[in-house]
This record gives sequence, structure tokens and C-alpha cells, in this order.
Amino acid sequence: MNGGEPRSEQAGSALAAIRARQAELARQHDVLGEADRALAEALTRAHTVMRDSVRRLDAIGAEIDGAVAGQDSLALDTPLGAREFQNFLLAKQREIATIVATAHELDRTKSAVLASLGAHYGESPG
Repeated sequence: MNGGEPRSEQAGSALAAIRARQAELARQHDVLGEADRALAEALTRAHTVMRDSVRRLDAIGAEIDGAVAGQDSLALDTPLGAREFQNFLLAKQREIATIVATAHELDRTKSAVLASLGAHYGESPG
């Protein structure tokens, strides 16, 4: 006998400690599982939006390249032709600005999500 405690009490307190530890590990596992799901969603969404943004920017670039290559047919040497081309370029600039602003907002929100998830991954399992 150790410390005057009966063996059954020692076994009972050891079993209670084991069960408490198992419950804590299960809770941590659940928390990390939820963090993993949130991380996967954040990364998937960010990847999808960025891929779409690049595709849209490439399309805008191709439109501008096509317009520049075909500028002879645009009558840029006339005031109306020059104005129409200027309006076209301004519209493309607005589209680009919208794409960049959306990407910036996504970066800001997903950075906040990732920062909040860091606390879950920084927890010691013991």
C-alpha cells in the first residue's frame, strides 16, 4: 500500500485521471478537426477566387491587346474614335480595379480567419 490509500482507491483515481485525459484529448481532437475544416474551406475559397481573378485579368489583357492590335479599324485618329478608345480603356481599368479590390478584401478576411485558426494549432496537445 502506498500512502495509506487502499489499492482500489488508487486504481479508481488513476482511472478517473485517464478518463479525464481521454475526454480532454477528444475535445482537442474535435477542436482541431473543426479548425482543419475551416482552414480547408478558407484555402479552397481563396484559391478559387484567385484563379477566377487571374482568368478575368487575362481576359481583360487579351481584350486590350486585341484592341491595340486592331487600332487601325478603331479610327483613333478621329476625336470620336479616340474618345471611344479612351472609354474602353477606362472601363477596363475599372474592371481591373474591381478585381484587385475584391482580391484585397479576400486577402484581408482570409488573413483574419487564418490568424484565428493559428490559436487552435498552437495549442499543445498535452
